[in-house]
Amino acid sequence: MKRVCWLLIGLTALAVGRPASLGTQASASVDDFQQLVLSPGVADNIALLFGKFDTELVLCLEGERRGTDLYVTDFRMPHILTSETGRVRAASCKPSRRTVGTWHNHPPTGLILVSASPEALARNCYLSRTDITDFQRRRNALISVVSCAPRTYAYWKRSDVESLSSDRALLLPPPGQLVQAGLREDPPASGLTQARER
Repeated sequence: MKRVCWLLIGLTALAVGRPASLGTQASASVDDFQQLVLSPGVADNIALLFGKFDTELVLCLEGERRGTDLYVTDFRMPHILTSETGRVRAASCKPSRRTVGTWHNHPPTGLILVSASPEALARNCYLSRTDITDFQRRRNALISVVSCAPRTYAYWKRSDVESLSSDRALLLPPPGQLVQAGLREDPPASGLTQARER
């Protein structure tokens, strides 16, 4: 009887520690979601943070699967060790079944946010060599998100970085994974994907 109890406790602990990517389908691919969707509150708070800091920050993203999409519903700020214009060092995100990845910002250098075009700002949305290595190291992370303007961000799935060589200097967003949210009505034609509102 004791062995059965310990077995049940062990299985329960494994199920509770399973990342949000797997849900009830343990065999599901970590990249089987179609789109990343930020909840309105998360999108608003990220835009606010981006506009208030000229140094890099990092956030631990929390979320869940909803149908074919991965929803980010909340975030936590880890202990920030150093924060500079082009670099941030922070404590690791605490693993939980709701943790889905990380967000960080790339503050514009030499650009004026108000007058810069969306395309000009979007050139700052990339994963650096350090970002790629960090994402590859975080085995439970499904996504890495980089904001390059208050309402413009890019995201990478695990499959986007897994096979990259160690000398890759930077990685631009895959097609459809550079997103602009909160646009005014009748936006000008742009190559950026429009964020879905739900």
